[in-house]
Amino acid sequence: MNTLPVPPDAHKAPTGHERLADRLADFLARVSPEGRILFVSRQGAEWLGYGEHFFNKGDDLASVVLPEDRPLLGQVLAQPPGGERQALTLRLIRQDGNRVTATCRVLTLVAAGKHTELLFAAWDVGDALAARSGEPETLPSDPLTGLPTRGQLLHRLAELTRPDLPQRSGFALMHLDLDGFQKVNDALGHGMGDQLLVETASRLTAQLRASDLVARSGSDDFVLILAGPHDQEAVSQVARKVLASIQRPYHLGERHLHLTASIGIALYPEHAGDGEQLLKYADIALASAKAGGRNRWQFYRSGGGERASREISLEERMYTAVQNGEFEMYYQPICRAASREMVYAEALMRWHRPGEGFVSPAEFIPLAERNGLIGFLGAWSLRASCHQAAAWTKAWGRPMHMSVNLSPVQFGHGDVVTMVRSALSESGLPANCLTLEITEGTLMRDAEESKVLLERLRELGVGISVDDFGTGYSSLAYLKRFPLSTLKIDRSFVAELDRDGNDLAIVSVILGLARELDLAVVAEGVETESQLQLLVDKGCKLVQGYLLGRPVAAQELGGKVESGEWKVCT
Repeated sequence: MNTLPVPPDAHKAPTGHERLADRLADFLARVSPEGRILFVSRQGAEWLGYGEHFFNKGDDLASVVLPEDRPLLGQVLAQPPGGERQALTLRLIRQDGNRVTATCRVLTLVAAGKHTELLFAAWDVGDALAARSGEPETLPSDPLTGLPTRGQLLHRLAELTRPDLPQRSGFALMHLDLDGFQKVNDALGHGMGDQLLVETASRLTAQLRASDLVARSGSDDFVLILAGPHDQEAVSQVARKVLASIQRPYHLGERHLHLTASIGIALYPEHAGDGEQLLKYADIALASAKAGGRNRWQFYRSGGGERASREISLEERMYTAVQNGEFEMYYQPICRAASREMVYAEALMRWHRPGEGFVSPAEFIPLAERNGLIGFLGAWSLRASCHQAAAWTKAWGRPMHMSVNLSPVQFGHGDVVTMVRSALSESGLPANCLTLEITEGTLMRDAEESKVLLERLRELGVGISVDDFGTGYSSLAYLKRFPLSTLKIDRSFVAELDRDGNDLAIVSVILGLARELDLAVVAEGVETESQLQLLVDKGCKLVQGYLLGRPVAAQELGGKVESGEWKVCT
């Protein structure tokens, strides 16, 4: 099976430091066994105050570690692959020269038993330790905005919710997130983004009283504490003023930017009696505000927010899922419609939580894209799939073609060509045996940039498939511009193929268009004999779906081929 490896200490009872793995890493990097940087997550670079492109492939991870602590890092990196790697505390160096104390974990990662890399994850514990010590004066303010940090926020919440207070007063907690802030960073650079954050901090402070608090808790996240008892109407009035202040144009140099914000609100003690739970409920309410269209506020609803709560729980589990080898590659056959013989397979990532079953990719892929893990998971899945295709090629005596999905985040990353080239080189899989699947929406985010990137990928010799074709921007114009090899007809058109004349007409047009442009076509979601027969009658050569075969683990697919249950096209 192509699973992430289980470290030797994965099943031990967690220590105090290891419990930190229950939340996401502030800094996440993939490094070579020698400590050379291969990938750094965007939020990891920003956490240390650097731009996402500051770290170059080949940079030494030790360069961000305090010189006195580098020997300790070296000792952990030098341990044999698969050996136990204890949690360690290191002092990291921010771009502004300040230090941050972090708990770190180093995990051995193996793709198909051959390629060894390390995953380095770090969590900021300096603020938390200081907050627990009861010494708020030791907590530095945010160096960019001058606002209190998350550590100071936690200390204030702990004071306000102390159970031994003779008379506890109510308050409101707001979690504010800027809508579309990342686009500013991507388009105009981090310098402009920093100016925007400073101006936002000033606007938020202007809306509050001296007894209130506004803290910067993340890149573009702010938390506001409104002191004193509040009913929902009074808090709504403040939220309305806060959103109006964000909506005013930002005049940054010659730029005039327009932004909105979303706010999640939890009330003390109505919703929760401690600060940590209040923060969680405000997060859930914020997720609901964003899902409801953004540029709005949302109060936490007791008994509601189950979906947001599940997302938070899944995010907390993702790091330990990587550590425990819970991610695995499954493979679904793509077959000739007429003969039902398998021509190649599509690689699909699965997350199996022991005792709880599978987590839908529709849930965990978007989470991984948001928290930075998609860079590691995407690179791992590509390498594992290429190794598997190469192994089947050797075992079956014929080239085995593999199709692998690229997420929008992966496709937009500058290293995607290098990642694909490395996976092919390591596995020995010929480039013409690999197809990369990309959705229409991803291609059309920046058509010119996509065209250049697709041309570079095609120069490697790999195929390019448009996934979910027909649901987005499908047009003759972009099909002519992009160097594509395959179209995958979305399953929504196949599901009603034998009952809806409109769907049959759409499929017929797509097939005719593909023939004119010399593109292969795969029809997804084939589940009935009548669907298959209609596709054959319309001239569709390749099909995929439960009628032909469900996604299965590599070992099971190999067994079905060897037993003759699934026939491979020769």
